[in-house]
Amino acid sequence: MAGFLKVATMALLVAVPAWMAAPASACDPLDAGIASVTGATRTDSAGRAVALININGQGPFRFIIDTGANRSVLSQALATRLGLSHSGAGVVHSIDGAQPAMMVNVEALSFGALRLSGGETPVLDGPMLGGEHGLLGVDGMAGRMLHVDFTKNCVEIYENAGQVSTKGWSSVPARMRFGSLLMVPGDIMGVKVNVLIDTGSEISLANGHFREALLNVGARSIEYRNGHAFTFGRPIVLAQRVWTPRLYLGRTVISSVNAYIGDFHIFELWGLQDEPTLLIGMDVLERSREMAIDYENGVVHFREQPRGDYRGGSRQSESGPAIESGENIRGNE
Repeated sequence: MAGFLKVATMALLVAVPAWMAAPASACDPLDAGIASVTGATRTDSAGRAVALININGQGPFRFIIDTGANRSVLSQALATRLGLSHSGAGVVHSIDGAQPAMMVNVEALSFGALRLSGGETPVLDGPMLGGEHGLLGVDGMAGRMLHVDFTKNCVEIYENAGQVSTKGWSSVPARMRFGSLLMVPGDIMGVKVNVLIDTGSEISLANGHFREALLNVGARSIEYRNGHAFTFGRPIVLAQRVWTPRLYLGRTVISSVNAYIGDFHIFELWGLQDEPTLLIGMDVLERSREMAIDYENGVVHFREQPRGDYRGGSRQSESGPAIESGENIRGNE
C-alpha cells in the first residue's frame, strides 16, 4: 500500500562521508533534574549533525538528524545488512519532487535506551545521504524535547518536553505541520515570512515570493552559477540566491542569511508556494551554540554563540555574527 511520506532534505555537493568532528564532551543538560538520553554527534561532510541509532537492537548506525523529515529513512545498504525484506511501497517527497520508495518493517528505531519509532520505514539511496546509514526524522519526537549542542557535538532527548526548563534561552513559537514538522514566523526588515527549520539541509532555500518581497526592502539578489544540490532524485541547479542582513525569529536575530531561490516542490507540498517562505539549513543553524525543539508545546529555543566564537563563518560569503538575542542589537538599527 502506498504511503504518504515527506523527506524534505538536501545536501549541496556532498562528497564522501566522514566523522569529521572531535570527540564529543558531555552535553550540558537543559534541566539536570529531568532524566534524558544523551549521546555524541559527529559532523558529516555537509556540516550536518550525525547521531548513533540502533535498529531492531542492532548497531549503532550513523543517522543524520533531520528536523525537515517527517519519517526516518534507512539506506539500502543498511536494510540489506539487517536482512529487512520489502513490505510495501510508498511515495517520498523531497525538495524537488516525489518518487517511489521501497518500504521495510522496522520493529524499533532507538536512541540509546529510548525507542523513537517503528513500523513501515522507507529505504532510499542517493548523494544526499553522504554514505551515512540513514536519516533520523521527527516521527519519534511527538511530546518530546530534542536538544542539539553544536559546540559540544552532542544530542539529548527528553521523554516529556513539558517538564523541561529552558530559562535563559531565546524562544520562538512554532506551528506543527504534517505531524511534527516545524514552521516559525520570521521578520526581515518588516517583511513577514514563513521559516522552516531543517537540520537535514546543508543550505538555506526560499521561494520566488520571498525574493520578490525582499527586493523591495533592500535585500540583495546575487547570481550563482554552476551550483547543484542533491536530493534522493535528480540534482537541482541553483541559479540565484538572495542575501538578507538580518532575520528575526521572535527575539532571536540571525545575521547575514543567504538563501537559494527556486519553485521547489517542498513549498508547494506545504501549501506555501504563494507566501514568502524561507527554509533555513545548517549553514544558518550551526551558527547557534545550541538549539532545542519542544515538540509538545511547539516552541524552538536557541542559545546564541559568544561573540567571535562562530566556527562556520567561512561557509558564508557575507560574514556576520552568530545568532544573537534580540535585545542586544535592536537598538542599533
